[in-house]
Amino acid sequence: MSPGGIDRRAVLLGGLAAGLAGPGSAQVPGKNPRPEVPVVVPPEHPRVAGLVGQVSAARLRATVQGLTAFPTRWSPSPQFPAVEDWVAQAMGQAGQPVARQGYTLQTGVTRHNIVAGNPLDPRGVVLVGAHFDSISERPGTDAPGANDNASGMAALIEAQRILAPLSFAHEIVFVGFSGEEQGLAGSTACANIAAREGWRVAMMLNLDMLARRRDTPDAPLFIEVDQGNATPANDRAAEAYGALAARLAAEHTSLATAHTDIWDSDYMPFEAQGFPCIGFYDGGAEAPEYHSSSDGTDRLDWDRLEQAARLVVATGATVARLV
Repeated sequence: MSPGGIDRRAVLLGGLAAGLAGPGSAQVPGKNPRPEVPVVVPPEHPRVAGLVGQVSAARLRATVQGLTAFPTRWSPSPQFPAVEDWVAQAMGQAGQPVARQGYTLQTGVTRHNIVAGNPLDPRGVVLVGAHFDSISERPGTDAPGANDNASGMAALIEAQRILAPLSFAHEIVFVGFSGEEQGLAGSTACANIAAREGWRVAMMLNLDMLARRRDTPDAPLFIEVDQGNATPANDRAAEAYGALAARLAAEHTSLATAHTDIWDSDYMPFEAQGFPCIGFYDGGAEAPEYHSSSDGTDRLDWDRLEQAARLVVATGATVARLV
């Protein structure tokens, strides 16, 4: 997650409530009200249980280790194009077409998001995103970013491996964002393109920190739900998808869950464009290793990452409507 914003997180005790508003939920002044996004929550497909059973702990670990093998994944680094190449190759193994989506950082260098799947599919799109860049107190040389956010990227790549070969009513598009730690630069560029090109995004699911080691096994994975922000028109749909994710977590994982609002990660630019957004997050921004060179693989809870990946698979398959 990008620096800042921690003080605006709200925990929604007692679950989601229709119409519940959190900090920053007012309509942006000067903007015309958007029509409310229709709420469409499909029933769970009976094959979902078999799909979540395909999640591989070994593959998740290998992806995290592959990403953290780079001394730094700081987007402005001259070495960052090699990271983009690695991610593009990893995402290309699922068989979906892979494209590089370029944009310019404030430093003037061009960086790329990695997009797998067809975002212009007329059937509509379920968008699953995670950032693959990292940062620390010495980002140019030592920023392993194991939890933030090799963990989220590993879950994305594993979900893509399982889901990409299957048939769905909606296309599932997977996006690896760069530039998250530079003010959501990559996801802002992607969301602007999505709005300009008319991507029909039914839901955007963001994965940012999934493997924080906790003191107690019942520490929750947070299911983040939009509560207004730039537009309230997508709130009800986001709440419905957040409630669905909580039910799927109870059925297909060992994780306890709690609901919070979305804040300061790659779903924010998509929310501003009116798309329903939720996220999965482990509370890692409150960990001592957050945004530091100590965010290494030795700090991860591999079982929690596996459980979170199971939830990504279940949520993606259900919302995209497995056929």
